[in-house]
Amino acid sequence: MAKQPLEGIKVLDLTNHIAGSYCTKLFADYGASVLKIEKPGRGCLTRSMYPYAGDDPDPDKSLYHLYLNTNKKSLTLNLKSESGQKVLLDLVKETDILVESFAPKVRAALGLDYDTLEQINPRLVMASISNFGQTGPYRDYKASDLIEFAMGGAMSSTGMPGRPPTNKGRDASLFETGVQAWHIIVGVFMGTRKDGIGDYLDFSIMDTELAGCERRTVQLLTYQFTGDSTQRRDPKPVIGIMPRALRCKDGYLNMGVGPTKFDKFLKLIGREDLANDPAWNLFAFDKAEEAMKVYEDAMMKKGKLEWTKYFQDNGIICISVNTAEDVCKDEHWEERGFFVKQDHPVAGEIRMPRGNVHVDPDWWQMKAPAPRLGEHTKEVLTSLGYGKEDIVTLKTQGVI
Repeated sequence: MAKQPLEGIKVLDLTNHIAGSYCTKLFADYGASVLKIEKPGRGCLTRSMYPYAGDDPDPDKSLYHLYLNTNKKSLTLNLKSESGQKVLLDLVKETDILVESFAPKVRAALGLDYDTLEQINPRLVMASISNFGQTGPYRDYKASDLIEFAMGGAMSSTGMPGRPPTNKGRDASLFETGVQAWHIIVGVFMGTRKDGIGDYLDFSIMDTELAGCERRTVQLLTYQFTGDSTQRRDPKPVIGIMPRALRCKDGYLNMGVGPTKFDKFLKLIGREDLANDPAWNLFAFDKAEEAMKVYEDAMMKKGKLEWTKYFQDNGIICISVNTAEDVCKDEHWEERGFFVKQDHPVAGEIRMPRGNVHVDPDWWQMKAPAPRLGEHTKEVLTSLGYGKEDIVTLKTQGVI
């Protein structure tokens, strides 16, 4: 088996939802040793997130959890207890990176401040992932991905005028925060290896929403220079007769046809007469309804995959609007090995996305499925020097 780039790095995962769990998943999938600390009896919140394998609401069958926690180990630990905190501090001594996602006031109550942990392990890189960061008037506000989306300004520009604003895809900013945190933590850790000095990182999901990829950066910059607040507008004057989402025989196509390719598009759908008509151009807004009828009459003659290949072969940007089933059965992703099988002792066989980097030999590996709740508790405590009687006592006291 090829050596992975993050092998030898020890990560302590004290996260409890998507952003932090995805960050530490990336560490685990690229070779780091990741130990997830979970609350006894309940575990990480992702264990209670639908959908479930077999539609069975079991904490070891949440598909979200199974995806977010591959290649990790699980230790149940009550961090509110004195004995639990002692175990945690013992673990910190041998940890390279600690990632946590408690609310700031909860983190403080648990004594998980960097100044204290740094005294135990001066090389420790500690990262906190929270809704609004560790400072500021919103520090202790509760939030969700939907709340962050609304607060960041993106929702005000989403949806149709005169109707309530709409949401984007589920949990996008949470996954993006996990990716950004992972990249930055790896960079800081490389610096720690060089100079032997650890560091503390404060990640805000809200900051990711404001400076992320959800079309907000350009809108925020636009406002700074023009005062344009980018509210929702009636799309009809903008769309005109530009072909975008077009219905065909078995679904929809998404087109990218600009002024330089519009005549070619008309010829390809068999309407050379319109391509040569000066009154029929991309900005003929009065012909919008007529244009959609022309497009639909042509598109209904073929399926979306036929049209995709036809237009792509002729230099027109086009792709089928895929359903989840389409994506999972697409031969392209099959050839690239994008979906991998995970055999879980409770949930059974599951197909899930692999890492998005391809290199030979492969850096990404599925070495172990997501752990069962507390699966490695005895193993970890034994490695710290706890005997059988000690472990029984901790179990009886509700510490593990």
